[in-house]
Amino acid sequence: SVQNHSYGTGLENYYGADAAAYDASIINNPGLLHVFSSGNSGNQTSTGPYAGIPGMANLTGSFKMAKNIITVGATDSFGNVAFLSSRGPAYDGRIKPELIAFGEDGSSGAAAHTSGAVLLLQQYYKEKQGGALPPASLIKAVLVNSADDRGTKGPDYQSGYGSLNTWKALQCMVNGQYYSGSVAQG
Repeated sequence: SVQNHSYGTGLENYYGADAAAYDASIINNPGLLHVFSSGNSGNQTSTGPYAGIPGMANLTGSFKMAKNIITVGATDSFGNVAFLSSRGPAYDGRIKPELIAFGEDGSSGAAAHTSGAVLLLQQYYKEKQGGALPPASLIKAVLVNSADDRGTKGPDYQSGYGSLNTWKALQCMVNGQYYSGSVAQG
């Protein structure tokens, strides 16, 4: 129900077939959540639409541009964005990474910690909902909305929506501070 992807390629600042495949994977399997490391190329200069801007838009792999996944950057032990943690934005200006987390070995460890948090939230939801797996979109929304803001106030391209706070995310689930539904024309 969660896949941790702690690997990368070179800098690829575009939405490729691989990103589309990960988005389709979640559409076809709504309970599956892919968690990607942002990469450890935060000191490199981007390619694509942000070419020539140092220290920005340097995610390692176009698959990390997918819209339905979580991309995670790394912090040091003080909660600051690690110097080598790859940064956004995505090729189209979206916030990437969505979250940051402690990663002793960089963004790979940060993604692993986030994957563990996802599993805890999924398990809690399943226990309360008769075994039903929560939609990946709900888990992503809970994690993003419970994150602790870091760096520049508000969402930004270094720390995303903030630092992973598993306790706050779980409290959101325990207190039922979410709504899941759909809308239709009319």
